[in-house]
Amino acid sequence: MKAYAEFFGMTLSGFLKTSAIEKVEDMLDMQAVEEYENSVRQDNNKTYTYDEVLEELGLK
Repeated sequence: MKAYAEFFGMTLSGFLKTSAIEKVEDMLDMQAVEEYENSVRQDNNKTYTYDEVLEELGLK
């Protein structure tokens, strides 16, 4: 791992910290996708057209 970190110009501790943060971000992204997919399966979601969003925001 040290050689890999050095290849990217990082210290080993910096590389490990960055790797851990990226892993947590990936896990949170996957959790959000799973929640969305469950919502779609249960038909608990509402979508809006571009024009509906503009109207809701008072921009149209």
